[in-house]
Amino acid sequence: MRLTGSTIVLTGATSGIGRATALQLAALRPRRLVVHGPQPPDEVSGLVGELSAAAGRAGDVVYLPADYGVLGDVAALASAVRAACPEGVDLLVNNAARPGPRTRTLTADGHEATWQTNYLAPVALTTLLLDAVGAGRAGRIVNVASATHFSAELRLDDLELAGPGYSPASAYARSKLALVTWSCRLAGHRPRPTVDVVCAHPGVIATPLLHAMFSIGGDTPEHAAGNLLAVARADDDNGTYYDERRPATPNPIALDSVAQELLDQLTRRALAPVLPAATA
Repeated sequence: MRLTGSTIVLTGATSGIGRATALQLAALRPRRLVVHGPQPPDEVSGLVGELSAAAGRAGDVVYLPADYGVLGDVAALASAVRAACPEGVDLLVNNAARPGPRTRTLTADGHEATWQTNYLAPVALTTLLLDAVGAGRAGRIVNVASATHFSAELRLDDLELAGPGYSPASAYARSKLALVTWSCRLAGHRPRPTVDVVCAHPGVIATPLLHAMFSIGGDTPEHAAGNLLAVARADDDNGTYYDERRPATPNPIALDSVAQELLDQLTRRALAPVLPAATA
């Protein structure tokens, strides 16, 4: 995909990997760069200024706030993206994520917080924008995953870890396994053959998210951003899971068609309050 001159939506763009990715995308002079974060606009005016300066006259930078802990905010974000991108979206990068909290925590919507932010929210946003992605030309959806998904199990009878065994790392890993599984299913049910759906592990990156769960070092956010841009530029790879820039085989659970369908059914049930009846 050619990123220069494209309309791009990037979630989780105000810190860590997302911020570094936003700056690299802006430097490519997109037609429009829509960036999302949880902060009110006045708190990220400096970043928006940096992005606008990098994009120059060829770019149009729009910041849209939304709290992924509130599914109604995600639905409002989808509507705001449509308003900001009447020509459609060429590239959607679902990067927003959180570490698992120390103890199991529920959102106002009644879902485990990690599950909602890392899985339900990006699925809702993507579903609500499916007809806008690639409208008029080729489109691409990049879901940012994690190699931790290899350590997870997709327990369909307890997706939100209500039973024993909760830990921050297990909540995070399960949410990413679900995202990879859902991405693989969507790739097989894409709305148009011109829309590619891929997911990518951006690397082990030294960010507050990593250090909230693991006592290890990592590469820079700029390294991860470079990986994501390489994946965003790739072609003819619908359904591919990337380990940084290399196509790889994901957790076998993600490729199981029965698991994909059951997860999709449970997900649509959970998102019914914010999805139109035809999609829910």
